Amino acid sequence: MHPPFRSTGGAFFALSVPDLGASSRWYREKLGLAVVKHAVAPDKASAVTILQGNGLSVELIFLAEAVALARIAPALKGGHQVHGIFKSGLFVDDLDAALVEFRARNVTLAFEPFFDPSMQCRMFAIRDDNGNLLQFFGK
Repeated sequence: MHPPFRSTGGAFFALSVPDLGASSRWYREKLGLAVVKHAVAPDKASAVTILQGNGLSVELIFLAEAVALARIAPALKGGHQVHGIFKSGLFVDDLDAALVEFRARNVTLAFEPFFDPSMQCRMFAIRDDNGNLLQFFGK
């Protein structure tokens, strides 16, 4: 299976996740990334998996003390209602090919491609297994 995308400049983001195994599997299967590091703390209260491929590096972190935003702020509808990072994104060399591959892999689209005249590029976004928003940009 060929990679679903190729970043034009490289990108990195890190996420705190509730199930490291499930999220690692999602990023491998849906984004075509490979595990390059996995480590678990001796007390098992934390673990990290780093995945890379196609010009993208993703660090997934499990922290036993972490909780979901919905649990501590149930009135919120999403991360966009809290100050801080609410999405990640990257520029890819072939936006149309990425979209075709993501659809073939049954990746959830957050929004369909559209052209942004101010940025002079097209874009679409997907959601990962935890609902995190990943935006892709291209010509």
